[in-house]
Amino acid sequence: MFRPNLQTLFLFTIGVCTFNSPTLSQINDEFCKNLQNFGEFYQNSDSSSLQKVELFLSYQHQVGHIDGTDQAGQGFDDSFEEFRRFWMGLTGKFGNYWKFKFVSQLSNDRNAYPGEYRQWGHETFRAANITFDAGRLWQPKGLDDLQFGYGRRTGRMADEWQRSSTVINCLERSSFANKLWLYDKEKGNPLAAWVKWTAGRHTFDTAVFSGTYDDYIGDWEDSKIYYGSWLGDFSKGSSYELFEYWISYYKQDGSIAEDRLAGGNDWALSLVNRIGTGSWALHSTLAFGDNGDQTNPNREGGFGGIVLMPMYWLKEEKLKLVGRYLYQKADQAEGLKLNSRYAPLADRRDSSIDLNSGRGDEHQAVYLGLNYYLCGENLKVVSGIQHDELQSMGSTQYRGWTLGSSIRIWF
Repeated sequence: MFRPNLQTLFLFTIGVCTFNSPTLSQINDEFCKNLQNFGEFYQNSDSSSLQKVELFLSYQHQVGHIDGTDQAGQGFDDSFEEFRRFWMGLTGKFGNYWKFKFVSQLSNDRNAYPGEYRQWGHETFRAANITFDAGRLWQPKGLDDLQFGYGRRTGRMADEWQRSSTVINCLERSSFANKLWLYDKEKGNPLAAWVKWTAGRHTFDTAVFSGTYDDYIGDWEDSKIYYGSWLGDFSKGSSYELFEYWISYYKQDGSIAEDRLAGGNDWALSLVNRIGTGSWALHSTLAFGDNGDQTNPNREGGFGGIVLMPMYWLKEEKLKLVGRYLYQKADQAEGLKLNSRYAPLADRRDSSIDLNSGRGDEHQAVYLGLNYYLCGENLKVVSGIQHDELQSMGSTQYRGWTLGSSIRIWF
């Protein structure tokens, strides 16, 4: 009679458990799938009224440290911790040809500012719009897609704004990308009416934006921005897996006494190129514009700049190395401004520091980051270090290093 010894029983038990139990990879895949689909709570494709509703959530917690010198050569360092983003909303489809998107900014973290307060509740809408799928209804000849939209949306110019904050590659967008962005006076997305259509590899987007700020939808009392863009996708048939060009332009019509977008910029033109294949990609933005009328003449005049962002997958879909080089120049002494994170914050928190409010006429920055993707773009850790040098009339206003890391989750 066969009598298994303890070693045989042990090996048999391990084998059975291994066969029946899910692997760590399977557990992770199931978790990520559940995360990606977590917001889906209603779907009825047969309904003639409401077909689909999804919950949207974007959460980001961030820490940072800065070490640099001000315009007098005085050294300083400071650390920061903040609820960088907490947004919630709903997206969905109704009436067969309509879509809606409403996303509320629910945090206003000023823990890093003097006063150190955190405010919770609806601050403003990051998006609040409806779109009409005219292409599906009318099926116009020669067009693959045709959409009409109304509501609050993003006015994108630079490559870094083509990707939303949920799928961003760097810890923070570059200051040049933010300078081009059509933000309202509370750094939100403005009200717009637009038409967007696609024909083959070409996509066109035309819009009119309102400069009038409102916590909710807003109106058309102040400045207007006329915007147009063309995106050409030449990936198919090329030697690259990704090969795109994107040209966008806007012109603002409004006085200095009105609410205006993009800090009052009069106009801007942006040229974007994206190429990539296999493990690497290179995104670039070349742009020019004019600061428009400002209360301080030193902040007027023309500006221009370039951003280069090379990226490489160290481990496919898991570990990405991201670089970025920025150079921007302005005609006037204060025609440019650093990002609000983190040098200007350090300036506000310490009265002995003088960074000229983070303003100058020439700025260079080099960034190197490492992103770890736990569940693709839906759950990731983005970390990076950046060196900045800001000058005004040949005099250095700020030179220093910024190190930061954030965890980002969305569905």
